[in-house]
Amino acid sequence: MKPSRAGTATPGAHAASARADPVDPDILAILHEARRRLRTQTASLLFVSENGTVLEPYASVGLRHTLRAASRVPVGQGFAGRIALSRQPLSLSQVTRENVINPLLRTSGVQSLLGVPVLTPSRLLGVLHVGTFEGHEFSDDDVATLFEFAQQVAAIAEPAGVHRAHDAALILQRSLLPTTPREIGGLETAARYVPAEGDLGGDWYDVFSLPGGSIGFVMGDVVGHGLPAAVIMGRLRSALRAYALDYDRPAQVLERLDRKIRHFEDGAFATVVYAVIHPPFDTITFSSAGHWPPLLAAPGESPREIPLENDPMLGIGDFERNETAVELPAGSSLCFYTDGLVERPMDAQDPYSRSTDQQLDIVRAHFSAADDPETACSRLVANTVGDEFVEDDIALLIVRRP
Repeated sequence: MKPSRAGTATPGAHAASARADPVDPDILAILHEARRRLRTQTASLLFVSENGTVLEPYASVGLRHTLRAASRVPVGQGFAGRIALSRQPLSLSQVTRENVINPLLRTSGVQSLLGVPVLTPSRLLGVLHVGTFEGHEFSDDDVATLFEFAQQVAAIAEPAGVHRAHDAALILQRSLLPTTPREIGGLETAARYVPAEGDLGGDWYDVFSLPGGSIGFVMGDVVGHGLPAAVIMGRLRSALRAYALDYDRPAQVLERLDRKIRHFEDGAFATVVYAVIHPPFDTITFSSAGHWPPLLAAPGESPREIPLENDPMLGIGDFERNETAVELPAGSSLCFYTDGLVERPMDAQDPYSRSTDQQLDIVRAHFSAADDPETACSRLVANTVGDEFVEDDIALLIVRRP
Protein backbone atom coordinates (compact mmCIF):
# COMPACT_ATOMS: atom_id res chain seq x y z
CA MET A 1 0.00 0.00 0.00
CA LYS A 2 1.11 3.55 -0.65
CA PRO A 3 -0.19 6.70 1.03
CA SER A 4 -1.80 8.91 -1.58
CA ARG A 5 -3.95 11.59 -0.02
CA ALA A 6 -2.87 14.49 2.10
CA GLY A 7 -3.64 13.76 5.72
CA THR A 8 -5.08 10.34 4.95
CA ALA A 9 -4.22 7.42 2.76
CA THR A 10 -6.12 5.92 -0.05
CA PRO A 11 -5.79 2.23 0.37
CA GLY A 12 -3.23 0.45 -1.75
CA ALA A 13 -2.74 -0.28 -5.42
CA HIS A 14 -2.89 -3.55 -7.33
CA ALA A 15 -2.61 -7.31 -7.68
CA ALA A 16 -3.75 -10.11 -9.85
CA SER A 17 -2.98 -13.69 -9.12
CA ALA A 18 -4.16 -15.65 -6.14
CA ARG A 19 -0.67 -16.91 -5.60
CA ALA A 20 2.63 -15.67 -4.25
CA ASP A 21 4.80 -17.77 -6.61
CA PRO A 22 5.29 -17.12 -10.36
CA VAL A 23 3.91 -19.55 -12.94
CA ASP A 24 6.52 -21.91 -14.37
CA PRO A 25 6.99 -20.84 -18.04
CA ASP A 26 7.32 -24.43 -19.27
CA ILE A 27 4.02 -25.36 -17.65
CA LEU A 28 2.39 -22.27 -19.14
CA ALA A 29 3.69 -23.33 -22.57
CA ILE A 30 2.10 -26.75 -22.08
CA LEU A 31 -1.27 -25.13 -21.38
CA HIS A 32 -1.03 -23.08 -24.57
CA GLU A 33 -0.07 -26.15 -26.62
CA ALA A 34 -2.86 -28.25 -25.10
CA ARG A 35 -5.37 -25.60 -26.05
CA ARG A 36 -4.00 -25.44 -29.61
CA ARG A 37 -3.83 -29.20 -30.18
CA LEU A 38 -7.28 -29.90 -28.80
CA ARG A 39 -8.78 -26.84 -30.48
CA THR A 40 -10.29 -25.57 -27.26
CA GLN A 41 -10.53 -22.00 -26.02
CA THR A 42 -9.26 -22.54 -22.46
CA ALA A 43 -6.77 -24.63 -20.51
CA SER A 44 -6.35 -24.64 -16.74
CA LEU A 45 -4.20 -26.40 -14.14
CA LEU A 46 -4.94 -26.95 -10.47
CA PHE A 47 -2.56 -28.50 -7.92
CA VAL A 48 -3.75 -30.54 -4.97
CA SER A 49 -2.84 -29.20 -1.52
CA GLU A 50 -0.26 -31.02 0.58
CA ASN A 51 -2.97 -32.54 2.77
CA GLY A 52 -4.87 -33.71 -0.31
CA THR A 53 -8.17 -32.06 0.56
CA VAL A 54 -8.45 -29.16 -1.90
CA LEU A 55 -7.35 -28.15 -5.39
CA GLU A 56 -5.61 -24.78 -5.69
CA PRO A 57 -5.90 -22.99 -9.07
CA TYR A 58 -2.36 -22.59 -10.45
CA ALA A 59 -2.60 -21.23 -14.01
CA SER A 60 -5.06 -20.75 -16.85
CA VAL A 61 -4.99 -19.53 -20.46
CA GLY A 62 -7.79 -18.36 -22.70
CA LEU A 63 -9.94 -16.94 -19.94
CA ARG A 64 -10.67 -13.24 -19.49
CA HIS A 65 -9.87 -13.62 -15.83
CA THR A 66 -7.44 -15.80 -13.91
CA LEU A 67 -8.85 -18.80 -12.10
CA ARG A 68 -6.06 -18.31 -9.57
CA ALA A 69 -8.14 -15.65 -7.92
CA ALA A 70 -11.05 -18.01 -7.62
CA SER A 71 -12.23 -20.34 -4.93
CA ARG A 72 -10.38 -23.48 -3.97
CA VAL A 73 -12.12 -26.66 -5.09
CA PRO A 74 -12.65 -29.37 -2.46
CA VAL A 75 -11.53 -32.81 -3.63
CA GLY A 76 -14.65 -34.77 -4.49
CA GLN A 77 -16.78 -31.73 -5.32
CA GLY A 78 -17.46 -30.06 -8.65
CA PHE A 79 -15.83 -30.93 -11.95
CA ALA A 80 -12.14 -30.82 -11.01
CA GLY A 81 -12.80 -32.20 -7.53
CA ARG A 82 -14.48 -35.31 -8.94
CA ILE A 83 -11.51 -35.94 -11.23
CA ALA A 84 -9.11 -35.60 -8.31
CA LEU A 85 -11.10 -38.06 -6.21
CA SER A 86 -11.59 -40.71 -8.90
CA ARG A 87 -8.24 -40.11 -10.68
CA GLN A 88 -10.16 -40.72 -13.90
CA PRO A 89 -10.89 -38.43 -16.88
CA LEU A 90 -14.20 -36.61 -17.01
CA SER A 91 -15.96 -34.66 -19.75
CA LEU A 92 -18.97 -32.37 -19.63
CA SER A 93 -20.93 -31.48 -22.74
CA GLN A 94 -22.78 -28.74 -20.84
CA VAL A 95 -21.54 -26.74 -17.84
CA THR A 96 -24.17 -26.16 -15.14
CA ARG A 97 -24.32 -24.93 -11.56
CA GLU A 98 -24.67 -28.56 -10.46
CA ASN A 99 -21.55 -29.95 -12.16
CA VAL A 100 -19.18 -26.96 -11.85
CA ILE A 101 -18.92 -25.23 -8.47
CA ASN A 102 -16.37 -22.55 -9.43
CA PRO A 103 -18.48 -19.43 -10.18
CA LEU A 104 -15.71 -17.81 -12.26
CA LEU A 105 -15.58 -20.82 -14.56
CA ARG A 106 -19.37 -21.00 -14.83
CA THR A 107 -19.69 -17.33 -15.74
CA SER A 108 -16.71 -17.26 -18.13
CA GLY A 109 -18.71 -18.59 -21.08
CA VAL A 110 -17.21 -22.09 -21.01
CA GLN A 111 -19.85 -24.59 -22.17
CA SER A 112 -17.94 -27.90 -22.38
CA LEU A 113 -15.04 -29.30 -20.35
CA LEU A 114 -12.59 -32.17 -20.49
CA GLY A 115 -10.30 -32.89 -17.56
CA VAL A 116 -7.73 -35.49 -16.53
CA PRO A 117 -5.72 -36.10 -13.35
CA VAL A 118 -2.05 -35.10 -13.23
CA LEU A 119 -0.35 -38.18 -11.79
CA THR A 120 3.05 -39.55 -10.86
CA PRO A 121 3.54 -43.28 -10.20
CA SER A 122 2.95 -42.65 -6.49
CA ARG A 123 0.64 -39.67 -6.10
CA LEU A 124 -1.88 -37.20 -7.48
CA LEU A 125 -0.41 -33.77 -8.29
CA GLY A 126 -3.51 -32.06 -9.61
CA VAL A 127 -6.01 -31.72 -12.45
CA LEU A 128 -5.58 -30.40 -15.99
CA HIS A 129 -8.68 -29.38 -17.92
CA VAL A 130 -9.60 -27.70 -21.20
CA GLY A 131 -12.83 -26.02 -22.24
CA THR A 132 -14.78 -24.70 -25.20
CA PHE A 133 -17.14 -21.76 -25.48
CA GLU A 134 -19.64 -23.84 -27.43
CA GLY A 135 -21.19 -27.26 -26.84
CA HIS A 136 -18.73 -30.02 -27.73
CA GLU A 137 -18.42 -33.80 -27.34
CA PHE A 138 -14.83 -34.82 -26.56
CA SER A 139 -13.53 -38.07 -28.09
CA ASP A 140 -11.34 -40.85 -26.69
CA ASP A 141 -8.49 -39.42 -28.77
CA ASP A 142 -8.99 -36.07 -27.02
CA VAL A 143 -8.73 -37.80 -23.66
CA ALA A 144 -5.50 -39.55 -24.69
CA THR A 145 -4.03 -36.27 -25.95
CA LEU A 146 -4.86 -34.42 -22.75
CA PHE A 147 -3.31 -37.26 -20.71
CA GLU A 148 -0.08 -36.72 -22.68
CA PHE A 149 -0.03 -33.07 -21.65
CA ALA A 150 -0.79 -34.02 -18.04
CA GLN A 151 2.23 -36.33 -18.08
CA GLN A 152 4.36 -33.45 -19.36
CA VAL A 153 3.13 -31.27 -16.50
CA ALA A 154 3.94 -34.00 -13.98
CA ALA A 155 7.42 -34.46 -15.45
CA ILE A 156 8.15 -30.77 -14.79
CA ALA A 157 6.23 -30.20 -11.57
CA GLU A 158 7.37 -33.21 -9.54
CA PRO A 159 11.20 -32.95 -9.93
CA ALA A 160 11.18 -29.15 -9.67
CA GLY A 161 8.81 -29.18 -6.72
CA VAL A 162 6.58 -26.63 -8.46
CA HIS A 163 3.44 -27.96 -6.80
CA ARG A 164 5.15 -27.99 -3.38
CA ALA A 165 6.46 -24.43 -3.76
CA HIS A 166 3.01 -23.30 -4.83
CA ASP A 167 1.45 -25.01 -1.82
CA ALA A 168 4.04 -23.60 0.61
CA ALA A 169 3.49 -20.04 -0.61
CA LEU A 170 -0.25 -20.42 -0.17
CA ILE A 171 0.20 -21.90 3.30
CA LEU A 172 2.34 -18.91 4.35
CA GLN A 173 -0.14 -16.47 2.85
CA ARG A 174 -3.16 -18.05 4.51
CA SER A 175 -1.42 -18.45 7.87
CA LEU A 176 -1.40 -14.64 8.06
CA LEU A 177 -5.12 -14.35 7.32
CA PRO A 178 -8.10 -15.80 9.16
CA THR A 179 -10.50 -18.35 7.76
CA THR A 180 -13.65 -16.44 6.91
CA PRO A 181 -16.83 -18.22 8.01
CA ARG A 182 -19.50 -18.61 5.33
CA GLU A 183 -22.07 -17.69 8.01
CA ILE A 184 -21.69 -15.92 11.34
CA GLY A 185 -24.59 -14.92 13.55
CA GLY A 186 -26.99 -15.23 10.63
CA LEU A 187 -24.89 -13.00 8.33
CA GLU A 188 -23.22 -14.41 5.20
CA THR A 189 -19.56 -13.60 4.45
CA ALA A 190 -16.84 -14.33 1.90
CA ALA A 191 -13.35 -12.91 1.36
CA ARG A 192 -10.42 -12.89 -1.06
CA TYR A 193 -6.76 -11.99 -0.71
CA VAL A 194 -4.79 -11.48 -3.94
CA PRO A 195 -1.07 -10.79 -3.33
CA ALA A 196 0.84 -8.30 -5.44
CA GLU A 197 2.91 -9.81 -8.25
CA GLY A 198 4.90 -12.50 -6.49
CA ASP A 199 4.89 -10.79 -3.10
CA LEU A 200 3.10 -10.98 0.21
CA GLY A 201 1.98 -7.73 1.75
CA GLY A 202 0.20 -5.92 4.54
CA ASP A 203 -3.45 -6.05 3.47
CA TRP A 204 -5.79 -7.92 5.77
CA TYR A 205 -9.41 -8.60 6.56
CA ASP A 206 -11.00 -10.10 9.64
CA VAL A 207 -14.39 -11.29 10.87
CA PHE A 208 -14.98 -12.29 14.48
CA SER A 209 -17.76 -12.76 17.02
CA LEU A 210 -17.91 -10.57 20.12
CA PRO A 211 -19.60 -10.95 23.52
CA GLY A 212 -23.36 -10.51 23.43
CA GLY A 213 -23.72 -11.78 19.87
CA SER A 214 -22.12 -8.76 18.19
CA ILE A 215 -19.82 -9.20 15.17
CA GLY A 216 -16.70 -7.26 14.19
CA PHE A 217 -15.49 -6.64 10.63
CA VAL A 218 -12.04 -5.31 9.75
CA MET A 219 -10.31 -4.23 6.56
CA GLY A 220 -6.77 -2.90 6.87
CA ASP A 221 -3.68 -2.06 4.87
CA VAL A 222 -0.15 -1.64 6.23
CA VAL A 223 2.05 0.69 4.19
CA GLY A 224 4.75 -1.33 2.44
CA HIS A 225 5.24 -4.76 0.90
CA GLY A 226 6.89 -8.07 1.62
CA LEU A 227 7.47 -9.90 4.84
CA PRO A 228 7.99 -6.79 7.05
CA ALA A 229 4.55 -5.43 6.14
CA ALA A 230 3.00 -8.89 6.57
CA VAL A 231 4.54 -9.29 10.03
CA ILE A 232 3.25 -5.88 11.18
CA MET A 233 -0.13 -6.76 9.73
CA GLY A 234 -0.25 -9.93 11.81
CA ARG A 235 0.54 -8.03 15.00
CA LEU A 236 -2.05 -5.33 14.31
CA ARG A 237 -4.70 -7.91 13.54
CA SER A 238 -4.10 -9.66 16.87
CA ALA A 239 -4.02 -6.37 18.79
CA LEU A 240 -7.27 -5.15 17.24
CA ARG A 241 -9.03 -8.36 18.23
CA ALA A 242 -7.82 -7.94 21.81
CA TYR A 243 -8.95 -4.30 22.01
CA ALA A 244 -12.32 -5.26 20.51
CA LEU A 245 -12.98 -7.50 23.53
CA ASP A 246 -12.39 -4.62 25.96
CA TYR A 247 -13.99 -1.69 24.11
CA ASP A 248 -17.46 -1.67 22.57
CA ARG A 249 -17.11 1.35 20.28
CA PRO A 250 -15.11 1.04 17.04
CA ALA A 251 -13.57 4.50 17.58
CA GLN A 252 -12.18 3.42 20.94
CA VAL A 253 -10.64 0.33 19.40
CA LEU A 254 -8.89 2.33 16.67
CA GLU A 255 -7.64 4.88 19.21
CA ARG A 256 -5.94 2.07 21.15
CA LEU A 257 -4.60 0.50 17.97
CA ASP A 258 -3.17 3.86 16.90
CA ARG A 259 -1.41 4.20 20.23
CA LYS A 260 -0.03 0.69 19.87
CA ILE A 261 1.37 1.25 16.37
CA ARG A 262 3.00 4.56 17.35
CA HIS A 263 4.63 3.08 20.45
CA PHE A 264 5.61 -0.43 19.35
CA GLU A 265 5.78 -0.21 15.52
CA ASP A 266 7.96 2.85 15.05
CA GLY A 267 7.79 4.14 11.48
CA ALA A 268 4.83 1.94 10.53
CA PHE A 269 1.59 3.32 9.08
CA ALA A 270 -1.71 1.67 8.27
CA THR A 271 -5.24 2.43 7.15
CA VAL A 272 -8.06 0.53 8.84
CA VAL A 273 -11.83 0.50 8.81
CA TYR A 274 -13.44 -1.32 11.73
CA ALA A 275 -17.17 -1.98 11.98
CA VAL A 276 -19.36 -3.54 14.66
CA ILE A 277 -22.90 -4.79 14.23
CA HIS A 278 -25.18 -5.75 17.12
CA PRO A 279 -28.29 -7.96 17.07
CA PRO A 280 -30.75 -7.69 15.36
CA PHE A 281 -28.16 -6.62 12.76
CA ASP A 282 -30.16 -3.75 11.26
CA THR A 283 -27.56 -1.04 12.03
CA ILE A 284 -23.78 -1.17 11.65
CA THR A 285 -21.28 1.30 13.14
CA PHE A 286 -17.98 2.17 11.45
CA SER A 287 -14.77 3.96 12.38
CA SER A 288 -12.21 4.63 9.66
CA ALA A 289 -8.54 5.56 9.83
CA GLY A 290 -7.79 6.79 6.33
CA HIS A 291 -9.34 3.78 4.63
CA TRP A 292 -11.58 3.50 1.59
CA PRO A 293 -15.27 3.63 2.63
CA PRO A 294 -17.13 0.34 2.14
CA LEU A 295 -19.84 0.06 -0.50
CA LEU A 296 -23.44 -0.67 0.45
CA ALA A 297 -25.72 -2.45 -2.03
CA ALA A 298 -29.36 -2.50 -0.96
CA PRO A 299 -32.05 -4.49 -2.81
CA GLY A 300 -33.19 -2.66 -5.92
CA GLU A 301 -30.60 0.11 -5.51
CA SER A 302 -27.23 0.90 -7.07
CA PRO A 303 -24.21 0.39 -4.79
CA ARG A 304 -23.05 3.53 -2.99
CA GLU A 305 -20.13 4.52 -0.83
CA ILE A 306 -20.95 4.80 2.86
CA PRO A 307 -20.27 8.45 3.86
CA LEU A 308 -17.78 7.84 6.67
CA GLU A 309 -15.93 10.45 8.69
CA ASN A 310 -12.52 9.41 7.43
CA ASP A 311 -9.94 10.17 10.13
CA PRO A 312 -6.15 10.12 9.57
CA MET A 313 -4.35 6.82 9.10
CA LEU A 314 -2.78 5.06 12.06
CA GLY A 315 0.76 5.96 13.06
CA ILE A 316 0.93 9.68 12.28
CA GLY A 317 -0.38 11.24 15.50
CA ASP A 318 -2.80 11.16 18.40
CA PHE A 319 -6.31 11.88 17.07
CA GLU A 320 -9.80 11.52 18.44
CA ARG A 321 -11.61 8.99 16.29
CA ASN A 322 -15.14 9.39 14.93
CA GLU A 323 -17.92 6.93 14.15
CA THR A 324 -20.66 6.59 11.56
CA ALA A 325 -23.77 4.41 12.00
CA VAL A 326 -25.81 3.33 8.97
CA GLU A 327 -28.86 1.14 8.48
CA LEU A 328 -28.31 -2.30 6.96
CA PRO A 329 -31.61 -3.35 5.36
CA ALA A 330 -32.47 -7.02 5.00
CA GLY A 331 -31.14 -8.38 1.71
CA SER A 332 -28.33 -5.82 1.47
CA SER A 333 -24.57 -6.41 1.14
CA LEU A 334 -21.42 -4.58 2.23
CA CYS A 335 -18.16 -4.57 0.28
CA PHE A 336 -14.97 -3.83 2.24
CA TYR A 337 -11.80 -3.57 0.13
CA THR A 338 -8.25 -2.26 -0.03
CA ASP A 339 -6.95 0.13 -2.63
CA GLY A 340 -5.51 -2.57 -4.86
CA LEU A 341 -9.04 -3.19 -6.08
CA VAL A 342 -9.58 0.33 -7.39
CA GLU A 343 -6.20 2.00 -7.97
CA ARG A 344 -4.04 1.49 -11.04
CA PRO A 345 -0.95 3.44 -12.17
CA MET A 346 -2.10 5.62 -15.06
CA ASP A 347 -0.21 5.01 -18.31
CA ALA A 348 -0.92 7.32 -21.24
CA GLN A 349 0.51 4.71 -23.64
CA ASP A 350 -1.79 1.96 -22.37
CA PRO A 351 -5.29 2.11 -23.91
CA TYR A 352 -6.57 -0.13 -21.09
CA SER A 353 -5.20 2.08 -18.31
CA ARG A 354 -8.00 3.24 -16.01
CA SER A 355 -8.36 5.97 -13.42
CA THR A 356 -9.46 5.27 -9.86
CA ASP A 357 -12.92 6.66 -10.64
CA GLN A 358 -13.19 4.31 -13.62
CA GLN A 359 -12.13 1.35 -11.48
CA LEU A 360 -14.71 2.30 -8.85
CA ASP A 361 -17.37 2.41 -11.56
CA ILE A 362 -16.39 -1.14 -12.56
CA VAL A 363 -16.62 -2.29 -8.94
CA ARG A 364 -20.07 -0.72 -8.56
CA ALA A 365 -21.23 -2.26 -11.83
CA HIS A 366 -20.32 -5.77 -10.69
CA PHE A 367 -21.40 -5.56 -7.04
CA SER A 368 -25.02 -6.48 -6.41
CA ALA A 369 -27.15 -7.29 -3.39
CA ALA A 370 -28.61 -10.14 -5.44
CA ASP A 371 -25.34 -12.12 -5.35
CA ASP A 372 -24.34 -14.34 -2.46
CA PRO A 373 -20.97 -13.21 -0.97
CA GLU A 374 -18.94 -16.01 -2.59
CA THR A 375 -20.27 -15.18 -6.05
CA ALA A 376 -19.83 -11.44 -5.41
CA CYS A 377 -16.15 -11.92 -4.49
CA SER A 378 -15.47 -14.02 -7.56
CA ARG A 379 -17.28 -11.61 -9.87
CA LEU A 380 -15.46 -8.55 -8.49
CA VAL A 381 -12.01 -10.13 -8.75
CA ALA A 382 -12.71 -11.40 -12.26
CA ASN A 383 -13.92 -8.05 -13.57
CA THR A 384 -11.46 -5.72 -11.81
CA VAL A 385 -8.27 -7.77 -11.86
CA GLY A 386 -8.65 -10.18 -14.76
CA ASP A 387 -5.28 -11.52 -15.95
CA GLU A 388 -3.31 -8.40 -15.02
CA PHE A 389 -0.17 -8.49 -12.93
CA VAL A 390 -0.46 -5.39 -10.81
CA GLU A 391 1.56 -3.78 -8.11
CA ASP A 392 -0.36 -3.86 -4.85
CA ASP A 393 -2.25 -6.42 -2.80
CA ILE A 394 -6.02 -6.74 -2.83
CA ALA A 395 -8.12 -7.72 0.14
CA LEU A 396 -11.86 -8.05 -0.32
CA LEU A 397 -14.62 -8.86 2.18
CA ILE A 398 -18.33 -9.17 1.36
CA VAL A 399 -20.95 -9.26 4.12
CA ARG A 400 -24.62 -9.93 3.39
CA ARG A 401 -27.64 -9.66 5.65
CA PRO A 402 -30.18 -12.19 4.27
